[in-house]
Amino acid sequence: MENIIFENRNFIVYNKPAGMLVQSERSFDVDLISRLKTYLTEKGERPDLFLINRLDRPVSGLVLLAKNKEFAGKLTSEMQKGEINKEYYAIVCGRPEPGKGIMEDFLVKDARNNMSRITHASQAGAKLARLEYQALAEKTLSTGEGGGIISLVRIHLLTGRHHQIRVQFAGRNMPLLGDAKYGKEMGKGRESRCISLCSFKLDFLDKSFSIKPEGPGFEYFKEELETIYSQG
Repeated sequence: MENIIFENRNFIVYNKPAGMLVQSERSFDVDLISRLKTYLTEKGERPDLFLINRLDRPVSGLVLLAKNKEFAGKLTSEMQKGEINKEYYAIVCGRPEPGKGIMEDFLVKDARNNMSRITHASQAGAKLARLEYQALAEKTLSTGEGGGIISLVRIHLLTGRHHQIRVQFAGRNMPLLGDAKYGKEMGKGRESRCISLCSFKLDFLDKSFSIKPEGPGFEYFKEELETIYSQG
């Protein structure tokens, strides 16, 4: 099946395009899990799937799904212990200063509006959010493309909070390119369901999977990404 990066009897790694739902909601749009269940049924397998890592609809990249309850439990345990490594590429509006470091905040989720925000540690429901980042390159967009500096950033997610990367960068006046929900939208005419954030690397147990980001906005850094991937 197209976009399946790896599959065996225990799990599937799928490269989800930006704009695709992971699980069904009230809309009639086809979602990833329904698509994979149909695929397994047509192969004559039990359509049992257990989602291990979740990606927001506008985000592209690697999604891990277990194919049986036993392996799902094993992966969930690894996730809870912080032993599943998750890395992202993002394009942010602005220039991170310093160029590398750790972002640490407390976030609280507003379920009614499906948003999160930075808050104080003492607020009810607040959860610690940590990530490592490194700015790799920057460009200046023309006025016709929205104008301003954008930066290619590599991110190592240390916790897995709701909209974490989007909220932490927006909270420092560096919203992700195309993310109208948490900040200004640079690059007019971009699809609102797609933002410049890609889950490009997953490491778990003795396995490692990675892809080159191809979602919206990454074309601005095509040469830089080609260089990164040619160097291994």
